[in-house]
Amino acid sequence: MIDFSKDLEIALKAARAAARIIMKNFGKSKEFRVKGDSKGLVTATDLEADKAILDFLTTHSSYEIISEESGSSGKNNGPKWVVDPLDGTNNFARSLPLFAVSIGLMDGNESLVGVIIDPLNQNEYYATKGGGAFCNDEKLTLPKFDTEYIPMLFLNHGYAENDRKKFKELSHRLASNYNILKLGTTAIELCYIATGSADGFICSGDELWDFAAGIVIAQEAGCIFTDWMGNGWDGKTTHLIVARPEIHKELVEIIKNL
Repeated sequence: MIDFSKDLEIALKAARAAARIIMKNFGKSKEFRVKGDSKGLVTATDLEADKAILDFLTTHSSYEIISEESGSSGKNNGPKWVVDPLDGTNNFARSLPLFAVSIGLMDGNESLVGVIIDPLNQNEYYATKGGGAFCNDEKLTLPKFDTEYIPMLFLNHGYAENDRKKFKELSHRLASNYNILKLGTTAIELCYIATGSADGFICSGDELWDFAAGIVIAQEAGCIFTDWMGNGWDGKTTHLIVARPEIHKELVEIIKNL
């Protein structure tokens, strides 16, 4: 098994630097702008946190970096850092207390290292492929599935009209057997599935930096990650499912029958 401990340490230190910036600025400014022709927001804190992460990663690692805020640093083959300096910008900009720093290390379609920091709740989630998932040094293992509770799902769709229509129908199909939520931060949603606080996640239109870190955390905790057809991720599609084993197959079948 490959040892990713050095990469994990680098990602943790970079994420902590960004988390300190985010906490310093939280609630102090309502200024933001819309990104280009998208409906996403960006704040000065996104950019400040992004710079802190990129400065650290470029100093301590030779891997290419792909960041939501600054794009790609190159087109090299091999592992790549995938960075979202502030996942949940909409929440942050409106002083809603749910956002995170997300740094993943990916090689092709494999998530090798994931670090997600929830600075307000002082939770550090992290994992390495084959090395387990942890929250604040406590190993994460999915708790026993309790059939007395209605399973909780996170549904995330992009801004495209087709995505919205598809998810409206999907929400209708799921509503009788699942509680459906959207938190505004994919990174935190995937961590909540890894801890067993929620049970599944379905998305369309999320970007690589939204889920690169969370995937390995969820997988190492015992969750299943596939595309909507139940196949392994090809590294391209954004039609994804992350769920506990007990409900994953059912979610795939529901989507296939839409």
